[in-house]
Amino acid sequence: MSSPANAPAPAVPTAASNNWRRALSMLASLAILALALHALAGEFSGHGVRAIKEAFRAIDSLRIALAFLLGLASYACLVGFDAIGLRRNAAKVKPVRLILTAFLANAVGHTLGFAALTGGAVRLRGYGAAGLSLADIGQVVLMSTLGFVFGAWVLLACALMFEPAPAALLLPLSEDAIRFAGGAVAIAFLGLLMLVGRDGRTLRFREHALWLPDRRTVLSVTALSVVELALAGGALYVLLAPAIPAGSGTSFVGFVGLYLVAVLAGLVSSVPAGIGVFEWSLLKLLPSVAPASLLAAALAYRITYYALPLVLATVLGGFGAARGPVAQSAGALRTAWLAIRPWLPHVIALAAFVLGAALILDGTLPKPQHRLSHAPLPLIETSQLLASLGGVGLLLIGQGLQRRSHSAWALALGVCILLPLPSWLRGGHWLLALAPPLVALALWAARREFYRQGALLDEAWSWRWLRNLGLVLIAAIWLLFFAYSHVEYRNELWWEFLVSGNAPRALRAMLLVSVAVIAFGLARLLHAARTALPAAGAAELDAIRPILAQAEDSQAHLALTGDKALLVDPQQRGLLMIQRYGGSLISMGDPIGPPEVARELIWRFREEADRLGVRPVFYQVGEQYWQTYLDLGLTLVKLGEEALVPLGDFNLQGPNRADLRQAWNRGKRSGLSFRMVPAEQVAPILPALEDISDDWLELKSGEEKGFSLGSFDEAYLQRLPVALIEHEGRIVAFANVWNATNGRELSIDLMRHASDAPKGTMDFMFAELLLWGREHGFERFSLGMAPLSGLAQHRLAGRWNRFANLIARHGERFYGFVGLRRFKAKFDPIWRTRYLAAPAGMHLPAALLDVTRLISLDPRRHDDGERLVARFPSSAPAQGEGGAEAAAAAIPAAASTRAATPS
Repeated sequence: MSSPANAPAPAVPTAASNNWRRALSMLASLAILALALHALAGEFSGHGVRAIKEAFRAIDSLRIALAFLLGLASYACLVGFDAIGLRRNAAKVKPVRLILTAFLANAVGHTLGFAALTGGAVRLRGYGAAGLSLADIGQVVLMSTLGFVFGAWVLLACALMFEPAPAALLLPLSEDAIRFAGGAVAIAFLGLLMLVGRDGRTLRFREHALWLPDRRTVLSVTALSVVELALAGGALYVLLAPAIPAGSGTSFVGFVGLYLVAVLAGLVSSVPAGIGVFEWSLLKLLPSVAPASLLAAALAYRITYYALPLVLATVLGGFGAARGPVAQSAGALRTAWLAIRPWLPHVIALAAFVLGAALILDGTLPKPQHRLSHAPLPLIETSQLLASLGGVGLLLIGQGLQRRSHSAWALALGVCILLPLPSWLRGGHWLLALAPPLVALALWAARREFYRQGALLDEAWSWRWLRNLGLVLIAAIWLLFFAYSHVEYRNELWWEFLVSGNAPRALRAMLLVSVAVIAFGLARLLHAARTALPAAGAAELDAIRPILAQAEDSQAHLALTGDKALLVDPQQRGLLMIQRYGGSLISMGDPIGPPEVARELIWRFREEADRLGVRPVFYQVGEQYWQTYLDLGLTLVKLGEEALVPLGDFNLQGPNRADLRQAWNRGKRSGLSFRMVPAEQVAPILPALEDISDDWLELKSGEEKGFSLGSFDEAYLQRLPVALIEHEGRIVAFANVWNATNGRELSIDLMRHASDAPKGTMDFMFAELLLWGREHGFERFSLGMAPLSGLAQHRLAGRWNRFANLIARHGERFYGFVGLRRFKAKFDPIWRTRYLAAPAGMHLPAALLDVTRLISLDPRRHDDGERLVARFPSSAPAQGEGGAEAAAAAIPAAASTRAATPS
């Protein structure tokens, strides 16, 4: 198992391929379920639902209770795997927390599928709150996975050796050959025991490593796993035993082997809980059992082994949430609550999803006549549609509950309060009518856990949730046709309204469900991006002047542009410049303020992103707080390097600065002059500066940018000094100056010239600014960032580095990556690395795209807080002859100095 700490950051080129793989995996799961359900339907000639119902009623209540107890005993063994994993890592977790976390992790993992991932997420929250590291939790998950593998290994060997007859029905082998294969499997396991030795062993394959525990631990988890699988198989065997013919020769040992094969088939299919695949495998492995009896037993098994433990988990969660004041003094109860709280929204979301699926599936089933006689026909028809609509609503907002969305919580609570009456009036089972109030009670008890703001349509859907939604819809459509396979279809079914008209009622309900899903999907596709956060006003910008006065990075002056919101320390000691776009909350640079304040602001920013339901993104950050960003679970990718020119001994002498020196001398001879205008004297010259700016934008065919650089805004320009170049008494160029008040760093933002300015005007301004900074005691001058520079070129470099180098090499014709770096290198600068810190995986390319679009927004184009209009940046000017002038002009203007856009 590869170590998470050493794993390379996922790269942008692989994110699209990962999405395609996830999409193909989702489609494969849906196809497998459809094929399995089609095969199941082929086992019945007609009236399949009626036969299954009769077989289900024939199951003794005592057997159902015994199956539930055996299932709970199986879950107790699963808890034992976590205990062994924690003991091997010498991690101390209170017993109550261990039992609750392990039980709920297995309940969620068994229901959703991919138990190592879904159950691992629950363990991460439960054990992480107890102080366990990610590596410790990973070992627990690995121990649980290895336990199942070792137990299945041994049971499969025993089944092949002692009960070869069932396997002979599936394999083209004789019983003796199957016994021999079972012996080979058993010998392989003994070989594994010899391989791991007394102290365990780590097996390596390329960059991956798999840790195997010592021999004693392997034997312990194997024995526990054998017992657990025997108990789980026994729970189904108890339900199915009356339907197994006496002369079939299927003993309990043989049945456990068959059960294991069916479980493995369900796991390989990647369908949650192996729905459909598990049942179809049992039908093929037990041909002597009547299909209706087998499916009825499988249904009872799923209720006792999957649904009831999940309900129990929800009840425990609701009990913990409503613990009351007594929890303050009851140690065990408080420990239970602290163990439950981190993953309570996940359990409630799963319960809501299961309830929604049950309501939709129930809407397709025929209802007994006696259940429908208590209500008028219009009320029955309306209740049918409302219950199905409520079910699909719970499916669609379930992921919002998982992500602690307050909007999803409010909608789910309302739906669950309103559902019981329609569910009962349409003739549904009383248990299904009782379930919504229970979920509503859990939602109300855990209301404080759903705190994230934001619209539901803004929530990004995961592939797993989309797959589960598709599985429910496929199952509902199949069940509709399976339940009414004996009904001849005709157009009149759509508008037949009869108390006994179950088929048309189910058709209309399924149509409503389909329309609701399509409408929700279209609304998400057409929904606009999130509105921007309100920008800081003039009073707020004046209040942060003391904070900016202590900033050592001149980039802090971006707070004055007026297009960003500010996250300010309560004691007014530091701030973060932030803005929201798309699915990201983006911070411009590192926090401004003392280190202890900055780290606290980083965590506050992460909490704010979590509250809003968006991903946290830090753009153009340095190396000072990289450990804090990693602690947040973010990935750092290198954007480029910022050039810092030392000013202590700066001059225009030497061969490296010959071009700049010649431009400066040429400007002097042509009558160019330089002067610095204080901020309080900028207002009178604003009309002239605006003419130059408009002329420059028209010349470059560009648009104003925002966020990571300023735009021509009168209020912004009057907050900072402005450098002017005049020719014959007329202003021909200007640049607003970022002069860190502490006197350490000098830089510029806007740097624009008139179209008729003498050649070399911008080079002249550049030289004068450097000389002015030296004379006024500044330590360094920031030339801005050279994007995609300084990246590792080694063949073993990370995928992001290789991809970025490819863009830098082949994108030179569109953006002067190499030329810009070469121009800045002539000043012998000190290079300061700039990074993007964002969540890894599919979030990384989305974060890059959100940052690019945010920078491309014209901050002047907005309407009372409505979403800004996005425009992508034009390419930087080409650097041909007179490269110094072109490069200098490109530095502040074409998103190359302040905004190294990652597009």
